Amino acid sequence: MKRHFVPPAVAAAMAALLLTSCSGGGSEPDDDVAGAQSAPPSEVPEGDEPEEPDDSDDDPDDGIDRPEIALPDDMTKEFEDVDTDDSDERAVLADQERFVAAVDGAVAEGEVGAALDFYAGGEAYISALELVERYADRGYRIGGPIRYYDRAVTLGRDGSATSSACVDFSRSYSVELQTGEQTPQGAEQGRYALSHELNGDGTWQVVGWTVTSGGDLCVSE
Repeated sequence: MKRHFVPPAVAAAMAALLLTSCSGGGSEPDDDVAGAQSAPPSEVPEGDEPEEPDDSDDDPDDGIDRPEIALPDDMTKEFEDVDTDDSDERAVLADQERFVAAVDGAVAEGEVGAALDFYAGGEAYISALELVERYADRGYRIGGPIRYYDRAVTLGRDGSATSSACVDFSRSYSVELQTGEQTPQGAEQGRYALSHELNGDGTWQVVGWTVTSGGDLCVSE
């Protein structure tokens, strides 16, 4: 009988990782991430998909020349908005989203691209590189909708910040690249914790992250 590789919950969580595009409101735009969507703080009713945002007014205005992030056609990312008007906090959350999408895009392509180079640094870059290589060696990627909720951000001193999110993989699946066969990920919820540093380009680059099971902290409704 053919054995299917199903990524462990932690590996799956890392693969889908976190952060790119942008939530609605005053955060950065999500038009540089294909397949990214924004959801309001309230829960999305079961069976209802969030509407595609109108990108007509979402052109970046921060002066940063950001690389485009391309995701597989079957992957969508739904980011729950965070109730904050602080411009720095919203910038951190936006680059959190972009980092997640950059990781997923690299996993899908099987190689590190310009987006991951841009949004990841330090130990986070090394971990992402290892993850991309692991999926490429095994011939898999992640597909389907992935929802990020209960998101939080804390600003530190001297251009540092931390952010976190719960991740719902219940509707996502692993895709065997050679055959296209899909295997559900299961109902496991992930919990991301990221460390950011503001670099010279004005990007809140992710320099470290931990991924754990959501446990009692992450309960998707």
